[in-house]
Amino acid sequence: MTTQNLQLKNNKMKFMKTKLLIFLLFTTFIYSQEYELGKVTIAQLEEKYHPKDTSAVAAILFEKGKTSFNYEEMNGFSTTTEVLVKIKIYKKEGFEWANRKIRHYIDGKKETVSFSKGVTYNLVNGEIEKTKLKSSGEFTEKINNFWSETKIVMPNVKEGSIIEYAYIIKSPFISNFPEWSFQKNIPVNHSEYTTLVPEYFVYNTFTKGFSNIKVTRNSDNRKMPYSYSYVDASRAGTAKSERVTTELQFVENSTNYIAEDVPALKDEAFVNNIDNYSSSILHELSMTKYPNSPTKSYSSDWESVVKTIYDNEDFGGQLNKANFYEEDLNALLKDITTTEDKIATIFSYVKNRLNWNGYVGYYSDKGVKKAYQEKTGNTADINLLLISMLNYAKLNANPILLSTRSNGIPVFPSRNGFNYVIAGVELSNGSLILLDATNKYAVPNIIPENALNWFGRIVRKNGTSEMIDLYPKKGSLEAVSILAELKADGSISGKQRKQLTDYNAFRYRSRHANRNHDDYVQQLEKEHNFSAVENYEVANINDLSKPVIETYSFSGNSMTDIIDSKIYLPPMLFHQMDVNPFKSEQRSYPIDFSFPFKDSYNFSIKIPEGYVVESKPEALNLNMNQNMVSFRYSVSENLGTIQISCIVEVNSPIIESDYYLHLKELFSQIVLKQNEKIVLAKK
Repeated sequence: MTTQNLQLKNNKMKFMKTKLLIFLLFTTFIYSQEYELGKVTIAQLEEKYHPKDTSAVAAILFEKGKTSFNYEEMNGFSTTTEVLVKIKIYKKEGFEWANRKIRHYIDGKKETVSFSKGVTYNLVNGEIEKTKLKSSGEFTEKINNFWSETKIVMPNVKEGSIIEYAYIIKSPFISNFPEWSFQKNIPVNHSEYTTLVPEYFVYNTFTKGFSNIKVTRNSDNRKMPYSYSYVDASRAGTAKSERVTTELQFVENSTNYIAEDVPALKDEAFVNNIDNYSSSILHELSMTKYPNSPTKSYSSDWESVVKTIYDNEDFGGQLNKANFYEEDLNALLKDITTTEDKIATIFSYVKNRLNWNGYVGYYSDKGVKKAYQEKTGNTADINLLLISMLNYAKLNANPILLSTRSNGIPVFPSRNGFNYVIAGVELSNGSLILLDATNKYAVPNIIPENALNWFGRIVRKNGTSEMIDLYPKKGSLEAVSILAELKADGSISGKQRKQLTDYNAFRYRSRHANRNHDDYVQQLEKEHNFSAVENYEVANINDLSKPVIETYSFSGNSMTDIIDSKIYLPPMLFHQMDVNPFKSEQRSYPIDFSFPFKDSYNFSIKIPEGYVVESKPEALNLNMNQNMVSFRYSVSENLGTIQISCIVEVNSPIIESDYYLHLKELFSQIVLKQNEKIVLAKK
């Protein structure tokens, strides 16, 4: 190869490298511009539907977050999380996405939240109109003594709007980062989260969900200004305090997480909290490695977490306070000797004396003494007082920490994994009684459904703790019996009796105890298209030791069809399941029925004179996975009376997704069978 040719080749290679570099720089510039605020196009505003999900009411165009560290002489390291958000609103149902709320800790060391760059974009007469978020659109509300909530309400939101805003969370706590959620119940076009962590800290990361997340890691040297004061005693005369500014040099480890085109997380029937299954990432401090200091590991087990909670004055410190209620409780228990009666008496006393203020938490807000005196408090005030009283009565009672359904399922050991506390009484036979005195209609082992969330952790006085299955083992009954008469004109009249036990009774009392009688009768008439409902009565609504029993007489003209002088009668009358609650082709998360149950229906229907049963549904018995779910159905006729028996029984409150297709098919069979008609023909 000649020197000239070699030079030409080198020049060509240099040109190609330069071209590639320019391309990469340009691509990076375009990429970075695409995910910045302030860039809205007419085409984006004109877009009527999400291109990959036409049913979407809104979509996250992009959401970018970054958590980094700061250092202050007096306070040490802290974290700052910066977030940019751009959202497209497609339908009125998506207006809620124009509001955002961030919860932050305010007790002792405080977290702060500040919003900025809030703008709503609309297309008006072919021009882009901008409406900025005003200070009046930002609010901060105190939830309790530990938490506040800062929120914004974006202005001038319409169908087609694009909204964008930024916010910053500053936190003195480095043990955890804010949870980053890549998946919402609307589509997410681009979600990106970056952590910038000094070499002194090591974090465990926990991911959940099913989205494909691209992870990129890098390291770089960083300098951070650092000022400190010291006393120079080497000078002659008076020692003088001096301030020195220097640089803190360290290796910064960056991790970037990106998810693209994340589909909306669709809510379905029997899901305790759909957010539990969204794709997200969490960080927990695992280790610190400060210069010239030994490595310190942070325990990541539940035992240490609950010990920290128990040792707090607002938790364990409240359990030994008794002097303010001793006289009242002694009088109450004067003639009571059995364990069962002591539990029932104390439980009823706390429920009726104290009113729940709507705040949840495992730390006492005002203290059990003040709560007792003022007759109101948060969940911890009430239930820690209950535990204290039970122990005073020589019962083995301990707090049980748990996470409510709305708070999610704890993924890893952390104090934030819990947000609720109930009482647990351990009996000599090894059984455990769960008690929650925040609800007036709760009974032993019937806690509010929001607290039925997988597992809790009982914390004992001796420092031990144990995981507790919160789901009830006993099935709740709904037994419906009907005596009815069918007329030749197709009208039906009869009397219904419904008996409800355990959680079914609890639900009924919680929803209907304070309802207006006449309004509810009208609701029944409208719901079932009755001509009339009469003689409505409900028994044991306030006697929690007995089942709820509801009775009423009904009449209706629309339950049957008459075709060619034949009467088509639905055997279940107005109790059939019309639609299969399970619609998705596949399901990745468990089916949560909250509690095991048995729905039993026994109907007796007298047919009109001159008619015979021409055809009736065949009997059907279905059983899934050794009685996990079962269905039994039969229709018989004798001496002019039709007997219908139908039983739906779910013996497992949680059914794993592996069984979903079997469950879906079983419920399809239930719907089909319950909607088959009895055909009556004239003799």
